[in-house]
Amino acid sequence: MGLTKKGTDQTQMIQILQKRGRFLLIALIVSSSLFVTTAAYVLFFTRIRSDTSRSFSTSYALIDPARSLIGQEHFFSSIEPLRRNLKELAARYEKEGGEIGVYFEYLNTGANISINQDKRFWPASLSKMPTALVVMKKIERGDWKLTNEFVIFPEDRNDAFGTLWQKPAGTRLTIEELLKELLINSDDTAHRILIRNLSAGEFEDMLFALGIEEMYDKNYNITAKEYSRIFRALYSSSYLEREYSQMLLAWLSETRFHEFLGSGLPPDVIFAHKIGEHDPEVIYFDSGVVYAPNRPYLLTVMVDAKQSGGKEKAKEIMSVISRAAYEYVANN
Repeated sequence: MGLTKKGTDQTQMIQILQKRGRFLLIALIVSSSLFVTTAAYVLFFTRIRSDTSRSFSTSYALIDPARSLIGQEHFFSSIEPLRRNLKELAARYEKEGGEIGVYFEYLNTGANISINQDKRFWPASLSKMPTALVVMKKIERGDWKLTNEFVIFPEDRNDAFGTLWQKPAGTRLTIEELLKELLINSDDTAHRILIRNLSAGEFEDMLFALGIEEMYDKNYNITAKEYSRIFRALYSSSYLEREYSQMLLAWLSETRFHEFLGSGLPPDVIFAHKIGEHDPEVIYFDSGVVYAPNRPYLLTVMVDAKQSGGKEKAKEIMSVISRAAYEYVANN
């Protein structure tokens, strides 16, 4: 006798439940396996993280974790000998009638030396660095592109520094070309073109963002210590994203002006820096990051040489100070 429809439905239902049961059993086994595997991985990586954290933080939990990423031999317990040496060199120069401001900072630790930290100088071409930062911030935000072009106006041309003044009015240059001329060749025409396309508010915003609203006094003069914060911001990429900070520092390392602080460094050491000079006022400056192997530092020297032998004497004192700083950093 055949099965009734009801009996057939019951048989099908039993088969479906059996299949589901097998599926659920398989799913349960797989889930349990995944759980055990995941738990093992979590335990494994937790132990690694715990061990790593212990080596990084348990012993020195309140110390900057970056200290564990750099060989301990690249940290100084003291820069006092260098402080005494630089102060003696500066005092000797001042006895000869010169005025000087010096700022040194060992970037691995932030240990620093200030000499005549309140002494102000007319910035000359050092004023081009704030312009470069403001321009690059506009690139970073997408307001401008490095490939955008600006035109040379007749009033832009300035033959004090650089060669762009030789180009005819109406010449088109990309922003990248202008920035390179500004930083590598300290071109005054490039500076005028860029400033003409910026607003005072954008400069104020940059100074506020860096916390250096007081960098300039009412006469637009600056100190070595305050100006150094521009290069620290580039090195730490605390104002621009790393891509754009790197770009500016790379161009600054290509500058052809090495007669000041650069003359006291080995030729193979990278020095990303900006010089300033104004011969009528007999003032000379150099500021930047010295990439001593594993021991980078920041050095800014500003010199008023009207009463102390002029430019040649300024070059001499800057070279001596630069060499003293490098030798201390490299050999201790």
